[in-house]
Amino acid sequence: MEKQNESLRDRLMARLPQPENLAAYREETALALAKNDRKLIWVKWMARSTWIVALVYWAVLFNCGERWLTTPNGRIFNFVVIGLFVCGLFQILKEFVLRSRVEILKEVKQVQLQVLELQASLNKHYGM
Repeated sequence: MEKQNESLRDRLMARLPQPENLAAYREETALALAKNDRKLIWVKWMARSTWIVALVYWAVLFNCGERWLTTPNGRIFNFVVIGLFVCGLFQILKEFVLRSRVEILKEVKQVQLQVLELQASLNKHYGM
């Protein structure tokens, strides 16, 4: 068990960026964060469009009248509207989770870059 933990530790430590590769890591981080921002915009657009469609269907549902709602097609339409509202709720939840994840990732990457810059300046100062 101890050997496996050391192996995992070694693999994780090997993935840490080195101060010598600071510029490349900064560029890689900027690209990853931009990709996450684009994904967040897409998820936000999908959530809003789902809610718009659900509200339009809901308006149509109540404008059709009570008699039409008791027909088989009216009941199917009613289930479609309920399904769209549920999908809209899931899209909003997905957007919230992704937005929180992206914000935390930005903070972590910012701290990581600051640590790398400090390490690089210490290495430069002490000539390591």
